[in-house]
Amino acid sequence: MTDKISALVEKLKENPENRFHRYNLAQAFFDSGEYQKAKLEFISCLEQSKDWMMVLLFVAKCDLALGDFTNAKKYLNKTIQVARDQGHDDPLLEAETLLQGCSNE
Repeated sequence: MTDKISALVEKLKENPENRFHRYNLAQAFFDSGEYQKAKLEFISCLEQSKDWMMVLLFVAKCDLALGDFTNAKKYLNKTIQVARDQGHDDPLLEAETLLQGCSNE
């Protein structure tokens, strides 16, 4: 476990309901290639805020990294819908591009 992850785990222990600490921990796991751990933390974020677009996108990215293309497609489609609803063009384009790549799997 990296120092960054250890520090974030401690912050989360102090304030387990802080969704931003949880998001940062999930992101740190993702950045270190620990996709299953990242996915679990991102899913916890979604339990607090189901329309958190970047979290939806990162769950899909975790699934892609883990080879679960069916679930990745589900989360990419959710990301696309939320990105459209919220007017986020860059994540929308990224999700659409990733979804096209899934069609080849």
